[in-house]
Amino acid sequence: MHDSRHTLGGTIPWRRSLRTRLALWTSLTSILLLAAVALIFYLAIRGVLIANTQAEMRGLSQQAAGRLEATLDSVQVSGRTLAGAASGLGRQPMDLRALMTATLEADPAIAGVMIALEPGRLGPEDPGFDWYVRRQGPVRLESRLSELGYADFRIEPWYTRTVGTNQTWWSEAYANDATAGDLFVTYNLPLYRPGSESIEGGAIGMVSLDVPVRRLRAQLGQLVDDPALVPMLFSPEHQVVVHPQLNHRGPLDAVIREHGRPDLAPLADALKRRMPLEFVHDVPGSDGEPTQRHYSFARPVGDSGWSFALSVPERVILAQLDEVTLWGLGGGLLGVALCVWAVRRHATRLARPIEDLTDSAGRLARGEFDHPLGHTERKDEVGVMARALDSARTSLKQQMREITEMGRARQKLESELDIARDIQRGMLPPDGRLRENGSAVQWQGLLEPAKAVGGDFYNVFRRDSHVLWFVIGDVSDKGVPAALFMARTMTVLEVAAESGGSPGAALAEAAAHLAERNDTCMFATVLCGVLDLRGGRLSLASAGHEAPVLLHADGRREFLPVPTTGPLGVEVAETYPVWHGRLASGDTLLLYTDGITEAFDVDNKAFGEEGLMAALDPALEPAALCDTLARAVHRFTGEAPQSDDITLLALRYREATDE
Repeated sequence: MHDSRHTLGGTIPWRRSLRTRLALWTSLTSILLLAAVALIFYLAIRGVLIANTQAEMRGLSQQAAGRLEATLDSVQVSGRTLAGAASGLGRQPMDLRALMTATLEADPAIAGVMIALEPGRLGPEDPGFDWYVRRQGPVRLESRLSELGYADFRIEPWYTRTVGTNQTWWSEAYANDATAGDLFVTYNLPLYRPGSESIEGGAIGMVSLDVPVRRLRAQLGQLVDDPALVPMLFSPEHQVVVHPQLNHRGPLDAVIREHGRPDLAPLADALKRRMPLEFVHDVPGSDGEPTQRHYSFARPVGDSGWSFALSVPERVILAQLDEVTLWGLGGGLLGVALCVWAVRRHATRLARPIEDLTDSAGRLARGEFDHPLGHTERKDEVGVMARALDSARTSLKQQMREITEMGRARQKLESELDIARDIQRGMLPPDGRLRENGSAVQWQGLLEPAKAVGGDFYNVFRRDSHVLWFVIGDVSDKGVPAALFMARTMTVLEVAAESGGSPGAALAEAAAHLAERNDTCMFATVLCGVLDLRGGRLSLASAGHEAPVLLHADGRREFLPVPTTGPLGVEVAETYPVWHGRLASGDTLLLYTDGITEAFDVDNKAFGEEGLMAALDPALEPAALCDTLARAVHRFTGEAPQSDDITLLALRYREATDE
């Protein structure tokens, strides 16, 4: 429902109202608390789930390794029993066949039995013996090795390895016509002479027992069929025999290289050292899938040389937790929504009086001082605000009348300041030139007050036909008081200069007049000078003012060593020494106030004498020289407010020969 309240700017939309913000902040707080509780719950349960899963996986891996160990030990015992019995029988075909059949029937893990006796080992006339018995379902198949494609078994790698090393060994997984295409592993043992239990004289043949890989997989039980788990079986040569995701029966090192699985390097190292291992690793995703974290457990299968490993993805462990967390968050958000609805409903009753006061404040801001104001009789906080607003309305009426009167007075003051500024500027001499017998001096002044009116001043006037008198000064304050003292100082100096004395005498006379009745203790620094166009003779006297700069025609710049005394207006010095010099043709004399050197930037760094010298170009005319220096100061100060009046006076002298 649309709802709005009148304010100074118009109306407050419902989405910005107090009641909406109250509901919003309540909901945000509830959501943040819900998220924090959910996060703490999630992290705590996550840790417990992972720890419990690791313990369960540890037990499963040990149980599976135990089952495999029992199966492989049974095959190895059967093999050793068959080899011992076959050695005792010698070459007796009927008995050997019966023994092979009995071995096959006695151990369901064995799917095939082979005995191979090399011809001539039991005597010159010994034809040897080779026979293979295989179980295929309920049928038992028997045949000679030659019928299986082995024309001479003595040259086969499995025979030469067994007889040549006189050691038992497990083959890698294989499939051929003899196994009917099924994966098999074979346990191979050397066969010795009848009555001999040692390898003296070497092996005369071998015994091998075939074990289907599916039989080993069956020992793993439901671990193989569980899509959440990754069981792995490795042969004594570290070949991958069982793995639900890798169609690779090569060594684990090759899997790591060819399939980009460096995360399995710790497992390969554990297999080589026949050591158990528990580790966490990140499995790279395929087809753009993200990396998955796995928890893996590896165990050696007894003393058989085989190894078993079991791995579980972290996402499987946390899947149920994620689902429960999402349901919990959904329920929590529903609760937050109900809470917000309740807060919104009750906030309307609480916020209505405040909205009424907001409307009254808006009308008050628009000048509707006589609009009725309610809720002043309430005893709660709303009543306090209402009564305060009523008191403010009465006070505001009075203040508005006073502000109107002050505005008129301020307007009158600003008008008077504008007139004072025009009068002050009218007191400054215009730019000009004085010429006598071909020699000339050109001057240019610039004054930028920090306020409407200021205390800086300069003056230039002709004292007789060939003498130019000039002065520059800086009053100790700014604004109207400084402007009044500046006008008095200019008048006193001009009267003193017209008496025809030296600049020092003019300063002494002015100091005496300004010190009289100076109850405000204001003062002014002053630099006076006289330039005689006949030869460029220059006389300067200073009362606490900055030393002027002489810009030579050849480009050199220097501060003139003008002696100085205290400023005018405080006390009268015994003497005001005069510095004498000469301006060469083309030289420029620059006088300035401390508004130049003491101009500060935003970092409170002063422009200084170095900045002054760097900004001066002796080749410029007086007007351009003053303008360039003023712009350099403003660039330096940037956004910083002007701290003092800026005043410049430049005079360039030229002799008659240059005209």
